[in-house]
Amino acid sequence: MAITPTREQFTEFAHGTRDGEVVMINLLHFARSDAATDKDAAPTTGAHAYRDYSDQVVKMVEARGGRVIWTGRPEHVLIGDPTADAWDLVALVSYPSRAAFVDMVTSPNYGEAHADRERGLDRTVLLACEPVLNALVRPDGNGVAGA
Repeated sequence: MAITPTREQFTEFAHGTRDGEVVMINLLHFARSDAATDKDAAPTTGAHAYRDYSDQVVKMVEARGGRVIWTGRPEHVLIGDPTADAWDLVALVSYPSRAAFVDMVTSPNYGEAHADRERGLDRTVLLACEPVLNALVRPDGNGVAGA
């Protein structure tokens, strides 16, 4: 599974016309072990490598007006395939605009940090979401549609 978007995926996102906040839903599955390339260096786990990435990138997100909204460890696949849908961490990250996200991921500092992300993950899904207030409220204002 890919760890980075294809050129087409990135271009489509970057050229989107909707203004305003973008919330990224990150579904993360860590590499189980990384063989050290330096025989004297200790191997690191994917979680450790991803933590190194996160420590750097959270500062970059905040410098562009974004923020980490929530992170959590999935406990149980209630609906879905327990193997294919098993994730180690879920993170929701808000950016004030898609331009802020693009600016961050195309910066030289991000490129340096991204090596830790690639070492840390064996698979991931990144969903760019448009916030929709009250999307599930019925037109009559009563209750939640579909609940």
